[in-house]
Amino acid sequence: MNALPTKLAKMAGSRMKSWFPTTSYPLIVSAPMDFVTNPRLAAEVTKAGGLGFIQGGRDFSPESPVLKKLDDQLTQAREHLGLEKSAEGSNPLPIGVGFVTYAASTKHFGETTVPILRRHQPTAVWLFAPSPAAPDTIRDVIKSLKSDGWSPKVVVQVGSVAAAREAAKHGADIIVAQGIDAGGHQWASGAGVVSLVPEIGDALRNEFPDKEVAVWAAGGIADGRGVAASLALGAEGAVLGTRYMVATESDAQDFKKKAILSTSDGGANTVKSQLHDHIQGNMSWPDVYDGRAIVTPSYQDHAAGVPLDENTKRFEAAKEEGDLSRMVTWSGTGVGLIKEELPAAEITRRVREGALKAIAGLKSSL
Repeated sequence: MNALPTKLAKMAGSRMKSWFPTTSYPLIVSAPMDFVTNPRLAAEVTKAGGLGFIQGGRDFSPESPVLKKLDDQLTQAREHLGLEKSAEGSNPLPIGVGFVTYAASTKHFGETTVPILRRHQPTAVWLFAPSPAAPDTIRDVIKSLKSDGWSPKVVVQVGSVAAAREAAKHGADIIVAQGIDAGGHQWASGAGVVSLVPEIGDALRNEFPDKEVAVWAAGGIADGRGVAASLALGAEGAVLGTRYMVATESDAQDFKKKAILSTSDGGANTVKSQLHDHIQGNMSWPDVYDGRAIVTPSYQDHAAGVPLDENTKRFEAAKEEGDLSRMVTWSGTGVGLIKEELPAAEITRRVREGALKAIAGLKSSL
């Protein structure tokens, strides 16, 4: 039996442990989902040996209320973890923060947001969705994060090999290879994790041999078997989003949790479309992005050719009448594997145990 895969797995686990000392192998990451994650959820994931993320927003203008919310969330996360407030840099915070970067206000990130992050010292900063009109955004944000002696692990979410290459060139430490199986916002064009993760991993090893750049897999992963598969593809961590939407601590509305728990056959009953944003009046996302959500009557009307104006009227009328069937629930294709609401820590433990069981089963069959 070739021992190389086992050796590589141990090296990968060792690297994640050295970067994130509070974590256990294999690394389970909760995605930074807006209107879902919160300081308590992130802290519970971290306490269970995973790595929890909060969502830091997308408005970085000097007067943005998002900045105070970010400051408050980081303070609350520290309290949930039982960590004392300390001088800058002396007591790092073992959670991460995610940011969406397509807005024009991202140019203020260094002056408005980095000082807050430096004060709280989160262990990782996750960047997603640069605007095609501002191709240097990621480069500039990473540069601001790695200045003045402070250097969190910078995570960049991508949907292609080309984007991974650019992120690595600009100094990313971790690439999240997000397959089109994922729920929520993503690239309109992409590939599934089965091909995307290994191709990105190969490109990083071959083109950046002198850089330490890790890969995390995201998209359709809902249990330990998906995590084990991600490791086999070469990922050093697995990101779960939809699974944590139904965590007890999640801020997701009850109708969204019910929709997730009642939906099966995710490939058929979720769909990628920009309609999910547009039907809610959100036209801000650049055209290169769309999102995956559970199929609703609004999407069925869209597919049948109903114009957006008429479809929006139907959406608003249903909402006013208390009919939630047209409401958008972001979800990945792994939704059919999610059967119950559980505390975030229990989800993390069960997924990890499931991954280790799957790995052990494969080893015993060799």
